[in-house]
Amino acid sequence: MATLEKIRNRAGVLVAVVIGVALLAFILGDFFNSGGALFSNSQFEIAEISGKSIPYQKYQKELNDIMEITKFSSGESTLDETATERIRQQTWTQMVREYVLEDEYDELGVNISSQELWDMVQGENIHPIIRNLFTNPETGELNSLAVIQFLKSYDQDPTGQRKAYWLFIEDQMVQERMFTKYLNLVSKGLYSTKAEAKSELSYMNKKVDFEFVFQDLHAIPDSIVEISTNELKEYYNYHQSDYKQMASRAIEYITFDVVASEEDKKVTEEWINNVEADFANTQNDIEFAHLNSDLPVDNAFYKQDELPENLRDIMFNEKEGFIYGPYFENETYYLAKLSEINYLPDSVKAKHILIQPTRNESSEQVYALADSLVSLLKSGTSFATLSEKFSTDNAANEKGGDLGWFRANQMVSPFSDTCFSAKTGEYKLVATQFGLHIVQVTDKAKNEKKVKLAILGRKLQPGSETYQKTYAKASKFAGNNQTYDEFIKAIEVENLTKKVATNIKESDQQFAGLEYPRELIRSIYNTDNKQIITSQNNPIFELGNRFVIGFVTEVKEDGFAPFEQVEPQVLVQVKKQKKADLLADKFNEILKDNPDLDNLAGKLNTEIYEATDINFRSYSVPNAGIEPKVIAVVTAMEQGQISGPVKGNNGVFVLKVIAVSVDESVNNEIQQMQMMTQFQNRANYEAFEALKENAVIIDKRAKFY
Repeated sequence: MATLEKIRNRAGVLVAVVIGVALLAFILGDFFNSGGALFSNSQFEIAEISGKSIPYQKYQKELNDIMEITKFSSGESTLDETATERIRQQTWTQMVREYVLEDEYDELGVNISSQELWDMVQGENIHPIIRNLFTNPETGELNSLAVIQFLKSYDQDPTGQRKAYWLFIEDQMVQERMFTKYLNLVSKGLYSTKAEAKSELSYMNKKVDFEFVFQDLHAIPDSIVEISTNELKEYYNYHQSDYKQMASRAIEYITFDVVASEEDKKVTEEWINNVEADFANTQNDIEFAHLNSDLPVDNAFYKQDELPENLRDIMFNEKEGFIYGPYFENETYYLAKLSEINYLPDSVKAKHILIQPTRNESSEQVYALADSLVSLLKSGTSFATLSEKFSTDNAANEKGGDLGWFRANQMVSPFSDTCFSAKTGEYKLVATQFGLHIVQVTDKAKNEKKVKLAILGRKLQPGSETYQKTYAKASKFAGNNQTYDEFIKAIEVENLTKKVATNIKESDQQFAGLEYPRELIRSIYNTDNKQIITSQNNPIFELGNRFVIGFVTEVKEDGFAPFEQVEPQVLVQVKKQKKADLLADKFNEILKDNPDLDNLAGKLNTEIYEATDINFRSYSVPNAGIEPKVIAVVTAMEQGQISGPVKGNNGVFVLKVIAVSVDESVNNEIQQMQMMTQFQNRANYEAFEALKENAVIIDKRAKFY
């Protein structure tokens, strides 16, 4: 059982590495062999990957399995929404890998034999996952006996959790090793020849200094550029890949915010006034505030200058039991009671030994150990010696367990309270979320007057009647404005604020300014362009304290954007092309009689610019900006050579190379080895990405989550 506890303690690392890397899907039992036949109804299809249909039930089972593994390994009984969403994405990533690589493995014969698996667990090539779980932290060596004991006993767990956990670990090792084999096959097939290395060196090591004349495209006015629809469509057809897009939506919407009314304010004022008498008479101020306040209650003591500014002078000079308020601040009504006055040090100096129990240790055993250590300390045993041997606070252990000086708010409350109330030299035991501490206060600052305030707050919130009135207002608006034109006109007439959201993806979980918007996003994708957004025929979405009504204003589908949608962008590009052509003709006309930069600059009424130390990998050109075409042309030119017009990003250029230098210090063989290493490193990522790009992946998760 102790071995299982060690596995659990290290499971956080395992889950972060194995699941986070998401090498492949978690598979338990024979479910997958029957899943496809059991769930073939397309309405339950959550995805299609490489032509294979994935039913919702299968994805959900894998998701549930990994969630259970995560809860088991972390010791938590539940997972919050953030963790659940993260695991959903991890499960999806793993499933995509599984389906994309499945056929590749079969075709290449990539698999893991039982002997290989044994070798990874107990043989000479122990897998890193096994090393991580079963290494003795004190020696740094693999505990082979612990591995064997676990394998012999995991099947005896009546809950089945240990077996499921081991099957998960085993599957991850198998899939990781298969993926590694596949990547090795790809990377070993990549090679760089000596000729390629030499060519690359020539580009890298050649630097040029050059002069250039250029004229900005804006020198040609738009009015003289004539463009036909056929030219636009011809450009679009040739450059269609530039207009690839993901599915997205844009909407316009208004919100009816539920704001507390004057009646709500009166109700809240009445409540705070009625509770004042009970607050004044209670003997346990902090507990009373904790039970009745809408805000967290602080149990600490503070000096005068540490109190809220509006309470400093009032509360610090009153007697215990004094109540200030009610007062209104930050949409909240407050009552502040002076609960306790004390004279305490501003800071203390202490040292501690932190004992963190293992999962198979009872609290009685931990306290028994702590009591025995206190006895040793009282008998004269060195604090530093016991700290080094028993404490898990490594940072403090480097100083013999000494924590140095600290203020009350620098430590967790139980630890701080114990230290500030203890006598100097006294040994105390205190339990916190970190474990059991043996504390000794070694010094204290001078005592100062401090006060503890019990502050009770009641937030001003809208009541049910306010919600009903606001909903009625939203309902009336939606009922009277069912078309987009009516919607826009009503916004103007009623002087409402229209809001716009663009690039909304079907799988988005967040929506700026709106709480829990998943139902709205799902409904957006079930709504046609210029139509009101509805869910179950209801156009009003209640999101937090807001009622939302909106229309879809733009629909983009996966694939290539249609010409009509991108016509404005196409027009910009064609216009740039035509202007560049006109400038190039103008340059050629001037250069025809006198191919000289001085002559060209004079005729264009511009100047000659210079650029130095430019090579093929340079990013930009001084005085010109990002101009990859210019860099490509000039680094291929010879000294003294003048180019023809070069059409760049921002204008048209004529170039003249003034000087060329070549660095001969880099060895060709070294360059060849570096290129091969780069190829192999890229294969680790790009091989799978290329397969994924080639596979048809249809993600329908947004229908279900």
